[in-house]
Amino acid sequence: MIKIIKVFVFCIVFILFSGCSSKSIYEPNRVVGIVDYDGKLPAKIVDVTRSGATLENGQVIVRKYGLLKAKIPKNYRFLSFENKKIISTSPTGNLEIETLKEKNIFSYNFKNIIASAKLNKNILALVFANNSIELFNIKQKKILFEKKLDNIYAVDARIANPYFLGTLVVFPTLDGRLVIVDTNTNKVIKDIVVSSKKYFNNVIFLNVLDNRLVAATQNRIISIDPKNVYFMNVGVKDIIFLGERIFIFTKDGRIILSSSTLQNLKERKFKFANFSAAIYGNFIYAIEKSGYLIAVDKNLITANVYQLPGPINDLMFTTGKTLYYNNEYFKLNIK
Repeated sequence: MIKIIKVFVFCIVFILFSGCSSKSIYEPNRVVGIVDYDGKLPAKIVDVTRSGATLENGQVIVRKYGLLKAKIPKNYRFLSFENKKIISTSPTGNLEIETLKEKNIFSYNFKNIIASAKLNKNILALVFANNSIELFNIKQKKILFEKKLDNIYAVDARIANPYFLGTLVVFPTLDGRLVIVDTNTNKVIKDIVVSSKKYFNNVIFLNVLDNRLVAATQNRIISIDPKNVYFMNVGVKDIIFLGERIFIFTKDGRIILSSSTLQNLKERKFKFANFSAAIYGNFIYAIEKSGYLIAVDKNLITANVYQLPGPINDLMFTTGKTLYYNNEYFKLNIK
């Protein structure tokens, strides 16, 4: 896994006295049902990125297709899946691109820990753990563009992958910026600050809605169209994009429904809720860490709470209508 500098908080006083006060955990007023796991994975999840999860046996889970049969090399971690090609990396900077039949089509050592990567035809866009970015031609094995950005001290493990937008590449940096490079000239044409916090400020979400670029760090969401830039300052746990609607799951237990311009249309507050992730089907579902599945309709009018088999204490990953947790999974079938 990517080595991340960890920030430890000294909290002995809290531990000693927390037993005397009420616990700040989510307690639903009513539970309408129980959700059980549908089956087991062939191995437990050992690493999670924004775009996929790696199992202990080398299999990977990707957002669009779920669990793949193909395996990545031992001790490698999954980075991305594009055009039926699996990109993975080792802790020493090796990068492998393989087909679904586990045929290796590219192998290279970049001599730097790779945080995220995306492939478009022969062009590989890379973000390294030292906060440098690079465009690399895998056919020619040639660097087309590289830039070292500001030093970083701690990052959120949910690191977004670069995004190819026509002839442009949007790099989500580890210091909270979007660096846009034109592949025709291999030069930076725009550098946008999403957030300027000192720690855990990397871009964790990056998506395009029609002609609009939407990105987020832990503490801020930005929406950019050709004419305007919109911001929302909020602690972000997860985001779901559904058409022109954005559902934001916050650190303080809110689900916010916003427009693509980040106008707050409606929100629901769930006191003390600690969201782990979100999935969607007929409803929007928030996974709450103490062991609940909160289902809300897409207008945030109604809410029902279901109990999970237990609390969420290990790694998990979601793909549309499926939740993968540790070595188990379930698919949404709640009506």
